Amino acid sequence: MGKTIADVAVIGAGIIGTSIAERLQHEGKQVLLIDRQGPGEGCSKGNAGHFASDIILPLANFSTLLGVPKMLLDPLGPLSIKWGYLPQLVPWLMRYTWSAMPHKTSQSVEALKLLNRPSIERFQHLLKRTGLEHLMTRRGALTVYCSAAAAKKNRQHAEFVRQHGVKVEQLTGDQVRALEPGLSDVITGGLFYPETAHSINPYQLVKSLADHFAHQGGQFLQQEVMSIDLTDTSQVRLKTKGEDVLAKEVVIACGAWSKKLAKGVGHSVPLETERGYHLMLPKPGAKLTRPVSSFERSFVMTPMEEGLRLAGTVELAGLEAKENDARAQVLYGHAKEILPGVDNVEAKSWMGHRPSLPDSLPVIGRSPKHYQVLFAFGHQHLGLTQAAVTADLISEAVLGQPHQVDITPFRVDRF
Repeated sequence: MGKTIADVAVIGAGIIGTSIAERLQHEGKQVLLIDRQGPGEGCSKGNAGHFASDIILPLANFSTLLGVPKMLLDPLGPLSIKWGYLPQLVPWLMRYTWSAMPHKTSQSVEALKLLNRPSIERFQHLLKRTGLEHLMTRRGALTVYCSAAAAKKNRQHAEFVRQHGVKVEQLTGDQVRALEPGLSDVITGGLFYPETAHSINPYQLVKSLADHFAHQGGQFLQQEVMSIDLTDTSQVRLKTKGEDVLAKEVVIACGAWSKKLAKGVGHSVPLETERGYHLMLPKPGAKLTRPVSSFERSFVMTPMEEGLRLAGTVELAGLEAKENDARAQVLYGHAKEILPGVDNVEAKSWMGHRPSLPDSLPVIGRSPKHYQVLFAFGHQHLGLTQAAVTADLISEAVLGQPHQVDITPFRVDRF
């Protein structure tokens, strides 16, 4: 049995799903937000907190592809593969390799620009409307480097992003330390992105957004959706471990867990998880005022209400493998190299599942097979950045409004 309790059911209460649910409720729809955990308890709980509108180069690019063999030689390096998972991973890796070809990368760059250019403005509008402006800080972000070779690559990257409309400033080591005095003298230069932002508490951001959604009349159900039944074309039946739920439309926005549900409605999507780690330093002993990324060490340090968050690394090991705490702990050694006063007393580690597609683009929009089904997943490292834009696009689709950006690059059947 079951009953219709929503115009739209949104599966997934991370930053993407919660933003969508809040926006649709604001637009007058009766919305059910459903997740097997509480709001923000998945990947959104431990992200780097960076609104990275400057990241327009997809991870699927030829330079990164060429560097993969070297990265894999270091078990605690920026990329790791669980070799027992490799047979399952091979199809995804083949698609990634194809997506990293220059002509495919160029297409992905143009698509990422569509989402990233308006991302911070859209998020500011969302936060102002919901009274959560205090959870975003606009002080820009730094990428720092220590070697001549890294300086050359960063100059090339700066020129690349400038050509695509990203504002960036090249700094000397002294200029970097003028912005962040705690950084080490080993840093010889950096890139400053003045128009980016960060959240001082990304977990609280999702929870507060969910609270606002509830205050508007939205419903939340903590339950795992096992499958979606579309046999009745007038409604959608969500089969859960408890009572079934009926809705007129459904949005699949449950991150790395979206693959199974998408397949159940007829779409085979090459979705994998990049397991990301962070180390939270509640008493860091050193101060930063904005996110600082290390080019050579491939990690980011973000100042937050709870302390200093060290985040980074990619581990390809699926959804079931145990957490490898060493991948979180190694981040402290990286931090000591460029922030010498940092302390790891009472440090806590965390691991989450980034939902990743081989071309580094999300899936956004309606199913071409079932009008009642919409998708919003696969945002990889840019879920926080692209959440408000994605919510706008899904809202436009549900309300039958024209899209403000072309969503063709994000269609579910592009593979």
